[in-house]
Amino acid sequence: MSRRNRGNSTHEAVLRGIHGIRRHMAAWSIADKVILCLSVAALVVATAEWIMNPPHTVVGTLLAVLLCLILALMPWKSHMAAWCMIFVGAIGDLLVGVDSAGPSTTWATLLAMVSLGRTARAWECVLSLVITLSTVTYAAIRYPDIMGYGIPDGIANLGVSLLCVYLIGVSIRYRQLHYTQQETQRQIEQTQRNQFMASLFHEAVSGNLTRIIVSAECIQRKDPDVYERCGMDDIVHYADDALRQTHQAIDMLQRDGKMPDATKRITVQAAVTSVMASGDRRLHDLEYQGCSDVQGECNLCVDQRSLVFLALLREVYTNIERHCDPHGSTYRIHIKLTDDRVLLSQTNGTTRTEDWIPAPESGRGLSLLSKQIRRYGGMVNMSTDDEQWQLSCSMPLVGDGDGLFTEPR
Repeated sequence: MSRRNRGNSTHEAVLRGIHGIRRHMAAWSIADKVILCLSVAALVVATAEWIMNPPHTVVGTLLAVLLCLILALMPWKSHMAAWCMIFVGAIGDLLVGVDSAGPSTTWATLLAMVSLGRTARAWECVLSLVITLSTVTYAAIRYPDIMGYGIPDGIANLGVSLLCVYLIGVSIRYRQLHYTQQETQRQIEQTQRNQFMASLFHEAVSGNLTRIIVSAECIQRKDPDVYERCGMDDIVHYADDALRQTHQAIDMLQRDGKMPDATKRITVQAAVTSVMASGDRRLHDLEYQGCSDVQGECNLCVDQRSLVFLALLREVYTNIERHCDPHGSTYRIHIKLTDDRVLLSQTNGTTRTEDWIPAPESGRGLSLLSKQIRRYGGMVNMSTDDEQWQLSCSMPLVGDGDGLFTEPR
C-alpha cells in the first residue's frame, strides 16, 4: 500500500471514529452531558492535587491512579464507576494513616452518589452511605489530625451532604423518566399522523393515478390510433412512475420513515447518476436543451438523509419541465460528490416565447425540501438574475439528526 493510500485510510478511520463518538453522544441526555462535565472537572482537580501533593507510597500512587481511571470512566459507565469509587474511597479512608498525600476523594464520592441516585434503588443508597460513613468515622477516630472531621457533627454533615446529592440524582432520574414518557407519546402521535397521511395519500393520489392508467388502457383498447397520436404511452409511463413513488412514500410512512432494505444497498453516486440520466432523457425527449454532469465519488449507501437530496434533484428536473420554455432557455446541472458532502448547482434561462404556457406554480416543492435540508445542516439558495434562474445546494451526507424537530432534553 502506498503512503498516500495509508494516509487516506487513516483519515477515513479517524473520521469514522469521530462520527461514531458524535452519534453515541447525540443519544445522551442533558444529565449525561452534565455528568461528563463534572467528571472532567473532578479529574482536573484530582490531577492538580496529585501534582501539588504527590503520594509517597506505592499504595497511595495506586489509589490515585484508580481514582483518575474511575473519573475517566464515569461518563460512560456511571453506575459501575460509582460503586468502584465508593470502594476506592473506603479503602483510601482505611489506609489514610499509611499515606495521607495524594488527591482527595471527596468530590469523586459526591459525584458517585449522584450517579447512584439516578438508579433510585433504596438499598444502594443505604449501603453506599453505610460504607462511606463507617470508614470515614473509623479514620476520623483513628487519625483525627489527618481527617479533620468532628465527631459527631462532622460525620453528620457529611452524611447529610451525601444524602442530598443522592436525592439530586433521584430527581434527575424522575425528570428523565418524565421526558421519556413525553417522547414515547410524541412518537405514538407521530406514528398516528403518518398513518393518517398514508391514508390521505392513498385516497387522494394513488386512486386518481390508478384511474388515469385504467382510462388510458380503455382508450388503447377502443381506439389505438388516438392512443398513439395523443402520446398516451408517455402519460401512462409518468402516471405509473408517480404511482410507484407514491406507494414507496406510503410504505415509508407506515414504516415510520424507515427505508426498504433494497434501497439501502444502493450507493449515493449510483442513485444520483440514475436520477440525472432519467431526468436528462425526459427533458431531451421534450426538446429541452442542456446537460448534467457529476464530479467526484461517493461510496456511501442511500439513507434517509441522501433520499432528501435525491428528492431535491428530482424536483429540480420537474421544475425545469414545468416552468421553463424548451425553445427559450437551456439548463445546466452540476453535482460534486465527496464521501461526506454533496454540492448541487443548477441554472436555466427564464426567457419565454409567446406560445409557451407555463404550468401553475405550487410553491411547495422546493420550500419543503429546503426546510428538510436545513434540518440536516445543509443550505439551499435560489435567485433570479438577468433572466437566469440559479439554484445551489450544499448538504452533508453524514452527521447527526433525522431531519425532524425534537424537543430539547
